[in-house]
Formats: sequence, C-alpha cells, structure tokens
Amino acid sequence: MNRKTKPNPKLAELIHEFEYQQDRLTPELWEDKSYHKLIDYYSNQGAIDRALDVTEAALTHYKYRTEFYLTKANLLMRQMKLTDASKVLEQAIRLAPYDREVQMLKSKLLAVQGHSEEALMLVEEIKLIFHKTDISDLLIIEAFIRETMKDFEKMFYTLKEALTINPDNAEALEQIWVSVEFSKKYDESIILHLELIDKNPYSYLAWYNLGHAYSCIGEYEKALEAIEYSFIINPQFEQGYHDCAELAVQIGQHEKAYEIYNEVLQNFGSDSEVVAYMSECLIKLKRYKEAKKILNKAYRTDPYNDEICYYLGLCYFESKELNKAIHFLKEAILIEEYREEYHATLADTYVLIGEFSQAETHYAKAARTGLEQSQYWTKYISFLLERKNYEKAYKILVRADKYSVGTDLLFCKVAYNLITGNKEEALIDLKEAITDDPSQLYILTQLVPDVNQDPEVRGIIRYYSNTIS
Repeated sequence: MNRKTKPNPKLAELIHEFEYQQDRLTPELWEDKSYHKLIDYYSNQGAIDRALDVTEAALTHYKYRTEFYLTKANLLMRQMKLTDASKVLEQAIRLAPYDREVQMLKSKLLAVQGHSEEALMLVEEIKLIFHKTDISDLLIIEAFIRETMKDFEKMFYTLKEALTINPDNAEALEQIWVSVEFSKKYDESIILHLELIDKNPYSYLAWYNLGHAYSCIGEYEKALEAIEYSFIINPQFEQGYHDCAELAVQIGQHEKAYEIYNEVLQNFGSDSEVVAYMSECLIKLKRYKEAKKILNKAYRTDPYNDEICYYLGLCYFESKELNKAIHFLKEAILIEEYREEYHATLADTYVLIGEFSQAETHYAKAARTGLEQSQYWTKYISFLLERKNYEKAYKILVRADKYSVGTDLLFCKVAYNLITGNKEEALIDLKEAITDDPSQLYILTQLVPDVNQDPEVRGIIRYYSNTIS
C-alpha cells in the first residue's frame, strides 16, 4: 500500500503566491496561520533565508505578535547570527517581558552564546514563577543547555524527568538518544523506554530509542524487533526503515533488509541510494539477475551515481562478466575516485583477466585511500606475495604497520616470513595471530598452501585452536 503524503493544495497556493506575487497577495488566504505554515515549510526544507523572508512579511501585518519575533530569533539562531537574534529577542521582550516563551528562548540564546550558567539560572527562575504548571517544556530547554555544556549525563536525567511528566513528549523522545549515546547510559535507557512503552505501546519514538539502546549492548535481535515496531506504528517514519535495514545488513539478515528497503521505495518513492542498498543485499544473496535489473533501471535515470555504477560492476564481477565489470567500476571511480572498495574490486577483476600491472595499480590505490583499513593492505600484500614480488611485499608490510593494525596483516607477515625462510619469527607471529582471530587463518593457507605440511606450524595451529575453542 502506498502511503506517500498527499499534496496540500492550500500550501501549494501559499508557496506560489509568495514566490511569484508578493506584491498582490490574496487577503483572505493570508491569515496568521498561513504565515506560520509557510515558515514551517521553508524551515523544514532548510531554506532558512526564505523562512526569514516570510517572517518579515508576517511582521509587516502583525507587528505586535510576539510569536513572529520569537520565530525570527529562532531562525537567526539556526544560522548562528546570534547578535541579530539577540536584537530581535529584545523586541519581543519589550512587547511581553514576562512571557514564558520569550524567557525560555532567552535562556536558549544565552546557552548558545556560551553563558550556560546564566541560562540555567534563568530556567530556575522561570520554574519558580510557573511552578504550578507543566514544566516539561522548561526541562527541554534545560536539557538543551546541558547539551551545550557537554554534560550528557545531566541532559539524560533532565529529559528523563520531562518524560516522567509527559511520556508522549515528542521533543524529549527525539533528543534523549543524543544524551544516551554520549553518556553510554544504555541500560538505564532500556528501562526508561520499556516503562514509556508500558504507558503507551504506540509510542514509535520510544520503540526506536529502545532499539538503538539494545543495539549498543549487542542485543541485535531485540534491537531489530524494536526498531521495526517504530515504522509499523508510524509508516511515515522513514528513518526507522533505514536504521532497521542497516542493522539487518550488519547482522547478516540481507533478505529482511532487502524487504525493508523495498518498502521504503514503495512508501517514499524512487531513490537511487536505496536502490544501491537493495542491490547490495541481492548481491549478498547471490541474486545477481535481480540486482542487475534494478541497478540498470536506476542507472538509466541516474548515470552519475557512483554507487549504482559500483554495484553494477560488482554484479558483473560476481557473474563473471568481467569486461562489463571493468566498464562500470571504472565509471564509478571516474565519478568518485576516493573509494577504496571501488579500487579493490577493480583490482580483483584485473587479476582474473591477467592484467597484473593494472591490478597492482588499483590495489595500491585502495590501500592508500583506506589507510587505516587493514583489509586493503592485506589484499595488496597478498597480491605481491602471489606474484613472488617479495621485496616489494616487505616494503608494503612495513608501510601498512605505520597506518593500520589487524590480524589479517599479521597472517600476511607470517606468510612472508615462512616464504622467505624466517621461520622463527613466523612462528612467534603465528601464535599471536591465531590467538587473536583464528577465523582469519585462511589468509595464511591461501598464501602458503602447503603450510600444514610443516609439523611445527601444524602443531601451533592445533594447540592454539584447541586452547581457544
């Protein structure tokens, strides 16, 4: 079922009039709500200058309405034009010196200007004045101030208090994850959000936050389920789909990720980036024909998307259509040169057709581009060892040690030392490598196929493998 948001004809009319006929606006169309609606539209689109233009127009008609001054000050703060924002806020203060919203924005501005303690004192004063009313909005401001101070623990407890007062406070639910992530209060966050869900099982943001907290403590199945609930409850919550699919990919559930991305396309329309993610899932599932079909369609509409070109190249590589693979991988690199995986896959392709000079060039580029990622150095060193270029392999091993660490590199070093006759050092490194990560032993056996024929090496592998298991 397609759940795309229906177009709003009145908003479209407002936009058209404001853009093309500001000097002759239809009076009955332009009430205060119309200005607010248009300001929100431009603001949500990130067109802050345009939103400010609308605010200025509103103030010519409603020059004694405090909310338009507050809106203007807020917009200027978003642009970090703090001096201008302060001047506008002073106008609001002159109109309504004891207005709660005015004082709250003043405290927020003070925090952004670096006067955090003064901002907190003002919030406390407002609390005293309005102590008999709901103070959850004040707690949101206080949390914002704590965030500017990088006091994420107090930010968390402040937002927790706000949610205790009002469990459905959307702003608190949207902001609390920042405090959880930086304070690492994952367990407390889980307890809090489970309590919130008990009070309102249809709080999609509570489910979303719960899922991220579960993910951070390694409870991936629970995380996946919780995040999935977020967009089941609110089908328009696009971020929930993306985060759920991304987590599914991370834990190897590519079929599930593919289905979620497919829902994204159905609900929110065509998107080349989503098609690229879908194709990655299909490639992992070895469904190359389907992947090529959706990628070729996306390529026709967006031929300058490097990821579409890359995944097309990868599809053709996996299905052994190597000339086509090279064509699309080169296109991807032409569009975006600094992607290490593009160079590595192109190098792998050149190896298969015997173009070893080209392969070496791109293995080197992959390693240089992904300096801290050991797998690209490993690919480069493995290639050099297989080509019996031992002198250069040693130089690259030394260089890799400066930029990256990894058990895969250690296995490469073991292979190099065994091949070049430095068995004593090889055995020392082998003990460390197999203790660190025995699953990467295949690197050694690929580079030195007869390694198990050496009784000392075989003994170390058997001993340390048994010790770990």
